[in-house]
Amino acid sequence: MTFIDELLAEAEIADAKKLVEVNKLRADQLLMALSVLEDKASEINTLVNSEVALFEDFRTAEISKLDKKMSWLAFQLEGYMKSTGEKTLALPHGELKMRKGRDKIEVTDMQKFLPVAQAKGLLRAIPESYEPDMRTLLEYAKYSGVTPPGCSLIPASTKFTYKTKGVSNGSSSDKHEREQAETGAGIERECPVETVEGQML
Repeated sequence: MTFIDELLAEAEIADAKKLVEVNKLRADQLLMALSVLEDKASEINTLVNSEVALFEDFRTAEISKLDKKMSWLAFQLEGYMKSTGEKTLALPHGELKMRKGRDKIEVTDMQKFLPVAQAKGLLRAIPESYEPDMRTLLEYAKYSGVTPPGCSLIPASTKFTYKTKGVSNGSSSDKHEREQAETGAGIERECPVETVEGQML
């Protein structure tokens, strides 16, 4: 039994209300004991932190591999879905969807845009300033067929999504995507891959 162990044992045995008799020498010994215990605690923290970092690195590497595989599979499903011309396809293990997003408009040159915007009522007033009313601006561009100067119309893109059913219990859910994917429950998500002319990026 070491000196520190003896000190701790003595403190544990002593009555909770009773103080250990302390003098200058004893106080210094207790400080030394505290210092040793703090060093041990620091060693444990360092060990645990290095272990946690090791597991985090492992998780990142393994999830990255799985994400690449899932992206490739989703890319294949998106290609198949495009070839069918269908918007929704229900299958025993899930569902495939192609849905069109919304058109967007953005102001690329405020100086060109402002004179026309004031005349056409495409601004909304904010105290001490003006900013484009994007909703009104988009409606104007779509229904008039004219994109105001300094703006560009971004057509809606079609998004591919899929939802899987859990292998073990057949249920489907879109919550806790990563955890449930690992335990076999269902997930729903937008396809993470971008495609250009049938090539996966």
